Amino acid sequence: MKKSLAIIRESICFILVQDQSVNIAHFIDELALKAFLSKCIEKAKNSVCPQLASISLPLSYLAPLGVLHSIDLKDQLHFYLERPVDDSSILAYGSVASATFSGRDRFQSVKSFADSCLKKISRYTNDSEYEFYGPHFFNAFAFEDNLSEDEGFAPATTFLPKWHVFSDSGKYGLVLNIEVDEDSDTDTLFDRIENEYINFLFFNYEEGKQNITDFNEQKEAKISGEVCSESSFEEAVTGALSEINNQNYQKIVLAQKLVLKNDSSVKGIQYLDRLRERFSACYIFSFSDGSERSFIGASPEMLLQVKNSILMTEAIAGSSSRGRKAIEDARLGSGLLASDKNLREHNLVKESILRRLNVLGINGIADKNPRLLALANVQHLQTKISAFMDENVHFLDVASELHPTPAVGGQPREKAVPRINQLEGFERGLYSGLIGWFNGQNEGKMIVGIRSAQFDNKTIKIYAGAGIVSGSQVDIEKEEILLKQSAMLSLLE
Repeated sequence: MKKSLAIIRESICFILVQDQSVNIAHFIDELALKAFLSKCIEKAKNSVCPQLASISLPLSYLAPLGVLHSIDLKDQLHFYLERPVDDSSILAYGSVASATFSGRDRFQSVKSFADSCLKKISRYTNDSEYEFYGPHFFNAFAFEDNLSEDEGFAPATTFLPKWHVFSDSGKYGLVLNIEVDEDSDTDTLFDRIENEYINFLFFNYEEGKQNITDFNEQKEAKISGEVCSESSFEEAVTGALSEINNQNYQKIVLAQKLVLKNDSSVKGIQYLDRLRERFSACYIFSFSDGSERSFIGASPEMLLQVKNSILMTEAIAGSSSRGRKAIEDARLGSGLLASDKNLREHNLVKESILRRLNVLGINGIADKNPRLLALANVQHLQTKISAFMDENVHFLDVASELHPTPAVGGQPREKAVPRINQLEGFERGLYSGLIGWFNGQNEGKMIVGIRSAQFDNKTIKIYAGAGIVSGSQVDIEKEEILLKQSAMLSLLE
């Protein structure tokens, strides 16, 4: 083993020198890394329980989505998040520690799980400039606190991956998380790390390992039904408007779910290329719980981002279609900015976010006026909100307090949200839930799982919702639902 790795290392170094590139020794300090691993082993002996080592190493280049399409996922968890216009993407694979939770305290449970893992983790890195260095926890929170077993995904899933790779504005890196016990051997661990590193440094992008069959090649592919049909959606909106007029609540978001059937298994990740091409201003994501089930989408909405104690969030509510020509697009955008109904809906979301932040002692500062967020097929009203976040406030405390915002739930939340499942007639699962990551430095990012679809073996579920306020019209809300669903339906054409 050692001999073969030494030969590989010498060969690679020779190639790199010939290419006038960097030497592996530039990335891996053998003596320093072995000393780090020895300390981890000693810590495991003293603790009488396995420890975790997180090794962060730079790469000269890597394409995370290319890696996702190339690897054999088998029964492993995975997480992918990218916003193409930001030139940033991250992919996490497998788990050295994972957990699922349910109930009202699920955010706190994930926080406690992460804290227990962090106590066991020792970090190795030679560069702190990389945002995605160090251990990261990857998560999916459903819209509901509790779900039936039929839904599939747990109300909360979190995992510390075997590895994650990232591309961030021209910087690339690999983070390996490995278990270390008292019987571990320094040389064996080092060889394992080096071997993995060489694999990613010279990653072989080989398409087709997933044996993916394109959905549009399936002759029997068809929409098999609507869990929430147009007639029931009409009834739900009519009922909601009556309750709003009776001042039960000010706003409620009602969704529709389409169910598609296919003769053979369909993989969600095969559509990520199309999503990133069509919706470069959105957050392209994929989450799998280690089964054939995955949740993908192109969400325009970020719930929360924290970096260097600066909190960023945004209110996105109020929608209009895009015009085919510039003059039509401008007319529709101008109309949206002047729409009383949409401005009221948007203001409810903004004010709710500011109040929720204030509950945690965070003074949010919102832009004075909303702006247009123009996407491929739809445009929204958007207001950005920023704040300083005290170190005593945990990232997940903020995520828990904000979720769900009136953009996907309602206002007041306590009255509107309990009515959603009753009016819709189905469980949302990860739709309008949260997908994202956080690290040990109290930083992270959570996006809202909208413009999304759940792939489960031969079944695809496509979701979309519309905000109902006083003055909403059933026909217009139906049009908005169809417009939003078209983002995912167009992938299958």
